[in-house]
Amino acid sequence: MMLSLKTSVSATALALAFLSAQGVAAETLNTPRLSSADNFRDIAGTTTAYSTARNGVMRQGVFYRSNALTLSDADLATVNTLGISDVYDLRTPGEVATAPDRVPTGASYTNVNLMGNASVHFNPTTADEARAFMQDGERAYVNNSDMRGRLAGMLNDMAAADGASLFHCTAGKDRTGWTAAVLQSLAGVSDADIMTNYLATNDYTADRVAATMAYLNATNPAYAEIMGPVMGVEASYLQAGLDEVASQYGTMQNYLTEGLGLSQETIYVLRGKMVRYELPGQQDMTGNAAAGAEVLSALQDSDLSGRYTDYNYYLQSAIDAGTLGGVEATVGGQVHADAASSLLREIGLIDSALPYATGRAMADGQSQFWTKGLSFQDDQDARSGIASSDGDVNGFMMGMSKRFDGQIAAYAGAGTLQGSTSSAEGQADTDQIFVTAGGRYGFDSLDQGTFVSANVTAAQFDYDSTRQIGGGLGTAKGSTDGNLYGASLKLGYDHVTADYRVTPTVGIRFSHLKRDGFTETGSEVALDVDALSESRRDLLLGVELEAKPTAMGNWSVSPALNIGYEHALDDAATSSTGRIEGIPVEQVSAFDSRDVFRAGASISAKLDRLTLSAEGNYQDGNSGGMLSASYSF
Repeated sequence: MMLSLKTSVSATALALAFLSAQGVAAETLNTPRLSSADNFRDIAGTTTAYSTARNGVMRQGVFYRSNALTLSDADLATVNTLGISDVYDLRTPGEVATAPDRVPTGASYTNVNLMGNASVHFNPTTADEARAFMQDGERAYVNNSDMRGRLAGMLNDMAAADGASLFHCTAGKDRTGWTAAVLQSLAGVSDADIMTNYLATNDYTADRVAATMAYLNATNPAYAEIMGPVMGVEASYLQAGLDEVASQYGTMQNYLTEGLGLSQETIYVLRGKMVRYELPGQQDMTGNAAAGAEVLSALQDSDLSGRYTDYNYYLQSAIDAGTLGGVEATVGGQVHADAASSLLREIGLIDSALPYATGRAMADGQSQFWTKGLSFQDDQDARSGIASSDGDVNGFMMGMSKRFDGQIAAYAGAGTLQGSTSSAEGQADTDQIFVTAGGRYGFDSLDQGTFVSANVTAAQFDYDSTRQIGGGLGTAKGSTDGNLYGASLKLGYDHVTADYRVTPTVGIRFSHLKRDGFTETGSEVALDVDALSESRRDLLLGVELEAKPTAMGNWSVSPALNIGYEHALDDAATSSTGRIEGIPVEQVSAFDSRDVFRAGASISAKLDRLTLSAEGNYQDGNSGGMLSASYSF
């Protein structure tokens, strides 16, 4: 875990999602007060967490500041509950020897010796000299290269720490106060709050300082007057250091990068540890984009945040840029929902490509071998918060039909379909093998009158996906397989005249998709995609108009028109759910039409036992076509 205050993501995913949706609220701090280290506190704030620039709020339990850790047993037991993994002692060796730390159990101890001296040398003769000494000390953190180097080393170590860090000096106000101010400034805390936090030392140590000053006033009033400015802090001390930053570097950012030599990545890691943000534009997002932004926000409380990760660098960069850069649309894996939607609707494509069970083109007892190639477009428009989807399906099928007598015909076939779906910078390819069988029964005759037809299809498919997530987050790849099942039942009537045949039908189709779960690779935010089991029921209405065959040389040619309507009895959209670091994200397909209209035209030419046909279809802005050949025997 990144910090001790974090519980498992899976246990808090719903809470995090709620917080993401509600924005980031200031948190009441529960930092314990220690009697044996009275200046111990959280740099996140005093009573409530500070707000930061760019709609952030400081996290508690990340960085603690204190005076010397000469802890009582009770206070040590309290500190042991805070998950502190690293202690940084800013004191000189002489100070350490005089009052060694009692380090929290399991914590790593590092003596930084920020000043670089063997001990503290301080001999003012007036109160003004004491103030000047304190101000010069703050300036030295800026203009002394050795001090900057030691401070930078500690900040780099703090960025790499696994748990909470604690830094301190003797009084917890000067060396510690400057370090806290630098971290708070890096986090985007306002200048006013930084100064208030610096001056809070006077409140935290008031009782101890009052007792010390009372003793000095009683025993050596002149010395008490000199030491008065040193016992606490004054705004002019910190301001002297801040003014030196402005004079030498212009901005605190330049001090961090040029003076301390911190990389932007380290700055982002420290900021990711300290601040939780409301993401730019999140409150105005809808659909899949909103779900993507929600998981990006919730990941701030995962092990990917506040560490040297691609996610942390992306998110902090996005915070600075004021935009998520489109990653909100790509991270959730919409293409998995779109590909599943396309697969479910391919059952209808197979169904529409099988006219051979009619038995009308054959004599009783005759059989027919047939083959068909098909190609269809499957593009879907974008809608609110959901990216558009582009797809195509190409395939080949072959089979046998047989007319048993004047009332019964049946067929069986097999084929392959290759589908490709692209959406939200992702692509999913499916390679499907299917078998299909069906039959038709004419109550009076297969050639005219009322009939009923049925079809069943079973398919197995391989699934491969690639998603370009963007934002430096890499490419997520995954593969799995699954099964597809379908069945349809239709009731129709063949009305035949001397010039044409018209066939209205009504029916129902059932489709079921089962896709196994899989884990993507190649990105820190790759998805653990859940297994998918999705069903679809459609009401089918259609009418076909076929003209009387016309002789053209030795060929007999028949044109036909067909119109169809499908109404989804269930939710038309398909959803797919995945998880990033245990945080769920659901995406919905671009296709969501419950009512689909289609129209098509075909022409067939027959020469003795051979029949060739071509068909074109148009459906909700998409087109497709089929070529087929059959031979009767």
